[in-house]
Amino acid sequence: MDSLEGSASELLLTKKRELFLSIAKRDFCSSLIHLTGGTSGIGAETARVLAKRGVRLVMPARNLKRAAEVRQGIRRESPEAEIIVMEMDLSSFASIQRFCSEFLSLRLPLNILINNAGKFSKKLELTEDKLEMTFATNYLGHYLLTKNLLEKMVETATRTGIEGRIINVSSVVHRWVKKEGFRFSDMLNPKYYNGTHAYARSKLANIMHAKEIARQLKARKAKVTINAVHPGIVKTGITKDYKGLITDSLFFFASRLLKSASQGASTTCYVALSPRVVGISGKYFVDCNESSCSTLANDEDEAQILRQKTDALLRKRLHQAYK
Repeated sequence: MDSLEGSASELLLTKKRELFLSIAKRDFCSSLIHLTGGTSGIGAETARVLAKRGVRLVMPARNLKRAAEVRQGIRRESPEAEIIVMEMDLSSFASIQRFCSEFLSLRLPLNILINNAGKFSKKLELTEDKLEMTFATNYLGHYLLTKNLLEKMVETATRTGIEGRIINVSSVVHRWVKKEGFRFSDMLNPKYYNGTHAYARSKLANIMHAKEIARQLKARKAKVTINAVHPGIVKTGITKDYKGLITDSLFFFASRLLKSASQGASTTCYVALSPRVVGISGKYFVDCNESSCSTLANDEDEAQILRQKTDALLRKRLHQAYK
């Protein structure tokens, strides 16, 4: 009985997504969407679905060959898809700055920004900026990218009258983080590294970032929203990295409960395109519905402290290039 009810529920949810996305196709077909992490997993599926809906895509990637292959695959299914591939390494401040400068020089509009890329490092890795790789990629990189592109989004929304949307892809694992374990200096250069903890902290920071920017945009009365989503536990390269931490048999049974990339991309696409999400900002979505996040994720004081420390770090590292 439970399995039948579950199947019926999933079928209803699938039809709901299809209805909203068919409506969104009419409303957002001329939009330009910027998507990070579009070369694999959830990101590649998100790119495929969005291209099928007729939107134009900008897909920054570290691996340009892989990005070109994904674009080619999408165009086989959607021959008229417009996809611009540009080079960017989300773990590098200099690379992000170069990308943003190049993109803004194109004088294109920007309607939607999807901060999807995710990194999970089992062992401690440092970026070229000498910062812990997972936190730098998942949070700091997306923070800087959003900061650089936000005014373009506000300008586009004001000029076109079409609401701009930013989506931060987070994770339910943000709930694992306790306040005493959320220290900025430790996240930048941990003394004792745990890959799972680093990933969870970065995903908590993604939600705090969304909520803090939402408050700023509301104060400005800007026609741009920002929300965070949990795609579900999806069969991607990140989950494969966890395999070394648990037994093969446990991973085998757990993997049968994982979502497909298509299922994982559905909430991101819903929040990006659905008319039901108009005006909603600073929220956390799971399975195409608003959901609750942890108490720490809702802590405005902690979010402000995180923003202040992040701005101070970027100002120090980038000097005059950061405002």
